[in-house]
Amino acid sequence: MRFGYFDNVQDPTQSRDYSDLVNEMRERAVACERAGMDIFWVPEHHFSIWGRELLGNPLLMAADLAARTKKIRIGLGAAIITFWHPLRLAEDIALLDHLTAGRLEVGVGRGNYGLEAANLNPLADPNKPAMNLKVFLETLGVLRAALTEERFSYKGTFTRFRHRASGPTRRIPSMILATSILRPVS
Repeated sequence: MRFGYFDNVQDPTQSRDYSDLVNEMRERAVACERAGMDIFWVPEHHFSIWGRELLGNPLLMAADLAARTKKIRIGLGAAIITFWHPLRLAEDIALLDHLTAGRLEVGVGRGNYGLEAANLNPLADPNKPAMNLKVFLETLGVLRAALTEERFSYKGTFTRFRHRASGPTRRIPSMILATSILRPVS
């Protein structure tokens, strides 16, 4: 059995300094490693108007946490891939896998707040689940190809790439899919 800790930068009072919140997350990650936990998970959320879920870039936070720890795995729980350019995300994940010395776990998701999608990728609006799922599956296809193929081409509905070289790794980090759809969407 493995044990992990899911953390989230949040301030329901909307009165605390963001640097303090980030420093506290860092302290919790180090404490989890000292306690012998296996993995420390960080989320991705944008534009919080409620003072919670205030971590817009889990990859940057994961790189920071990896530099402060030695053994604990660092997990993206989840990278909302529908909000990222798929090739840029693949390159960033590949580099992050190296920065963590192979301790990276990648959870991917579709997003669950319309406010986030409206500002980052209106096609991925979770209030339109069929379109959101199409964007998610296509982005996931590009991400997998970029992380596993030396060179690849991809032609989808939303993206098209020809003869692109992969990122700085040829192995895919551990990936977990997070989705709220339990049935096929037509």
